Amino acid sequence: MMHVSERQLDQVVQIGHLAQECVAERDFARIMTRELMYLLRSCSGVFIEFDPSSRAIDLMSGTSYQVDHSNMKKYLEYYQFQDPALARFKHTSSPNQATSVSTDQVIRSDASYQECEYYQDFLAPTRVHSAVIFDVSIDGNQFGLVGMHRTKRMGHYSDSDHKLIQLVIPYLSIALRFRYSRRQQQKREDVVKNLLRARGIRGYLMLDQNFLLQDVVGDYESAGLVAKDAGPTHMLGCPVFNLLADSVRAALLRIQSGRGTKNSLVFDASGDTHGSHRIEVVRHADGTRHYVLVALYDNHYLFSE
Repeated sequence: MMHVSERQLDQVVQIGHLAQECVAERDFARIMTRELMYLLRSCSGVFIEFDPSSRAIDLMSGTSYQVDHSNMKKYLEYYQFQDPALARFKHTSSPNQATSVSTDQVIRSDASYQECEYYQDFLAPTRVHSAVIFDVSIDGNQFGLVGMHRTKRMGHYSDSDHKLIQLVIPYLSIALRFRYSRRQQQKREDVVKNLLRARGIRGYLMLDQNFLLQDVVGDYESAGLVAKDAGPTHMLGCPVFNLLADSVRAALLRIQSGRGTKNSLVFDASGDTHGSHRIEVVRHADGTRHYVLVALYDNHYLFSE
């Protein structure tokens, strides 16, 4: 009979909290693998993050824990194609399923299994006897794959272990989706920064006509766009006019009243172009406008229009 103790439920919740706390950490996969090993009483594990839009699971992107890297290389190059647990997982796991809990498979030891090449030549030397594999998905989009291992003395993964996995997957799903979105956003920012750098632009703040912050890209602080110690980066959708430098606020008001030019060049307090910036106005067909506060590199020279 399947039974999950109160202590195990507490462990699941703690893993959920930890996943939220360290979601942006470089070692997220290693931290989660360690916690899952403790929850599922495992001797080793593998945690793989991948692009949900990818056509195939990229096992090469995995992070292993307590697993010999030379054995991982052998597995990726040859033995994964003989792994009955992975084969059954791929066969029964549908990429279009609408649930966040995917199929998990257990290797049930029997005489024929222990006599096969995969067990004799690969598993036996590593002391791994049984394994469980599950994927981490949201609405059919697969964000990760996890494998846990046990020695023969540790026994097989039970129905209770399956239940624990089903309970912890939603926490992992949310965390991995956030990490994926963050990677995509970082790639977008990298592309934009490269394009801006070619034009001598450090970054920019984009405001709507009501001075609500719409977008932030690159480095805007060193150009004197905002007041000292003001950091509007996390204020998307919020009014930020009062956080801007005095000179920028004055220029915006001139432009808004029609007394400013399309592009306004503003110098720093010393009167040179160090930390210079400009304000560009983007007018839309519906009559609305956006103000783009552009931070420029020190050696970029602009002439106001």
